[in-house]
Amino acid sequence: MATNESTLVGDVQSPSASDSGELPTGAVSGLGVFGQGLAAAAPSVAIASVPGSLFLVAGKGAFWAAIIGGALVYLIAALIAFQARRTVSSGSLGTYAGNGLGPVAAFVTGWALILGYIGFAAAGVLGAVLYFNSFLQEIGLHTDHVAVKVLLLVIASAAAFYIPFRGVSVSVKLGLGFEIVSLVAIFVILIAAYIQYGPHLDAEQFSLHHLGASTTLIAAVTAVGSYAGFESIASLGHEARDAHRNVPRAILRLVIILSALYLVATYPEILGFQGPRKLDADSTPLPVVAENAGVHWVTYAVTLSLGTAMIVFSAAVINSGARSLFTLAREHALPRSLGRVHAAFRTPHVAITFVSVVGFVIGLIGTVNSVGRFQWDVYVGIVSSYAYLFAYLLVAIATPLWLRKIKALTPGAVVVAVLAALGILYVIYKNLVPVPAGAYRYLPYVFLALLLVGLLRFLHLRATRPQVAARVGSIQTLSDAEQERLAELGLLDAVTGGHRADRAVDDLGSGSSR
Repeated sequence: MATNESTLVGDVQSPSASDSGELPTGAVSGLGVFGQGLAAAAPSVAIASVPGSLFLVAGKGAFWAAIIGGALVYLIAALIAFQARRTVSSGSLGTYAGNGLGPVAAFVTGWALILGYIGFAAAGVLGAVLYFNSFLQEIGLHTDHVAVKVLLLVIASAAAFYIPFRGVSVSVKLGLGFEIVSLVAIFVILIAAYIQYGPHLDAEQFSLHHLGASTTLIAAVTAVGSYAGFESIASLGHEARDAHRNVPRAILRLVIILSALYLVATYPEILGFQGPRKLDADSTPLPVVAENAGVHWVTYAVTLSLGTAMIVFSAAVINSGARSLFTLAREHALPRSLGRVHAAFRTPHVAITFVSVVGFVIGLIGTVNSVGRFQWDVYVGIVSSYAYLFAYLLVAIATPLWLRKIKALTPGAVVVAVLAALGILYVIYKNLVPVPAGAYRYLPYVFLALLLVGLLRFLHLRATRPQVAARVGSIQTLSDAEQERLAELGLLDAVTGGHRADRAVDDLGSGSSR
């Protein structure tokens, strides 16, 4: 395998000499790869907030929304694994979409992921404000003032920026630590909710009539978003050890674990929302469940640990969004400054700063407006989830096309791709028809408007710098086994554009790929 990522599809390119440094190769272990995905998917954060989001949208249809979301995400994870076993890239799903659908798909997929990561970065710091503010009120401080919330937001955003700025290993260690503490506290509440409700079954949550309700499918978008971040494992393709084995294995294992956790957590939380204290647009969901379940005492541990976990979650998605920006910048599709690497910490610090600042601004809007912080979080989460759905859809379409191109397509891959694409399209359709009530009707178009900005950027790039546009999505590394297989089939030159990674030369600069 080449020591650095290089273009292996189309014209072979490498970072120019003017770009500052490289990301470290093989610096992240298999456990570290899994830990990054766990921190980015942040099950404690999802368990704390997503069931409440689903309940606000779909009521007792929330459980079916969680099932639909989990099934769709597993299909997408399988498709990502099909590609990751053969090729990896810091460009994550943008590269995988581009493999089958070309540069425009690579760019808009990368752009959509960046939108999603920025949205969840904002949701993370806003969630931190919610939980820290709740903790301070629990201990008797009167902190329900805008100035205090803004101060908390600044502190949370600064911490969420600093963690990825220092490096992946820092994010992974903090992420794993706070996930464990938060999950233990959360499950005390969930077990109490089961006990409080008693041994009988809430059959309404399992009623099939929810599957025909548009609100359930709208909530399913948020359910898909609750897994968002799992695919960030693929963005460590360059930095992971034995990437072609560790990346796909970590992706599939993480999705299975998350699916089990979310289903186990959603049912009792829906029970807990039905007690004397009601969930509203400015609530923190788990304290509502804790109070209704009679374990209010655990709220102190939950609010403090979850506030911290929200920061770590935000840091993890900033990490992933920065690497998507970094890859597009290294391909010269975005400003080159976003492709700089910090001399000491070897992190894409400019891209990290950009994602952090934009996320802070979105969080600030949610902190000072009158919509309600939790409701604003739901809106941002749904728009971000549309971004992920769009990226997943393009990967579902692209993967079988690429596998066919390299003569590796199997019937199983076709079935998985078709089911994933049809499932995502159906969910999107039910979010548009019939027209949802309230602000939910506008959210798909907010996403489309943001996506259009990225598409216009690519069209401008293709008109002014067609050679650069043609190379978007091409920085990746084939496994040794895949290179050997393609060579035996006589396809290696066709896939790599007739070049080898160890002699790539950038015609926009003077650097080499080694």
